[in-house]
Amino acid sequence: MEFEINGQSYRCGKMDAFKQFHVSRRLAPVFGGLASSASKDNADFSQFLQPIAEAVAHMPDADCDYVLQACLGVTQRKQESGWANVYNGQTKALMFSDVDLAAMLQITAKVIQDNLGGFFQGAVAGLNPSTTA
Repeated sequence: MEFEINGQSYRCGKMDAFKQFHVSRRLAPVFGGLASSASKDNADFSQFLQPIAEAVAHMPDADCDYVLQACLGVTQRKQESGWANVYNGQTKALMFSDVDLAAMLQITAKVIQDNLGGFFQGAVAGLNPSTTA
């Protein structure tokens, strides 16, 4: 999947199934908060975000790092000479100094959407009786 953030073109690759599993199990509490928010009738945006923010806030740093690094590790940025990796897994460093917190989180969200969107969408839909047949 290709996408643009802050005027830069990115593309994300696919994580292998094991990496998808480990990312999804770390994100399960976050999406549990999403499911509980989605089931409330007439919930406003702040009520929707609160359980998600609380789940992320309670994630251990190592789990947050794992998710970010796994997502950034399959992402490339378009350069004049071709595509370049956004993240170096060996040095655990971003390869572009202009990738700030906001860009990093947007990239991560795009990778999660592309790699795990179907899994979490199905899990959330399964929790909501109105979406099942």
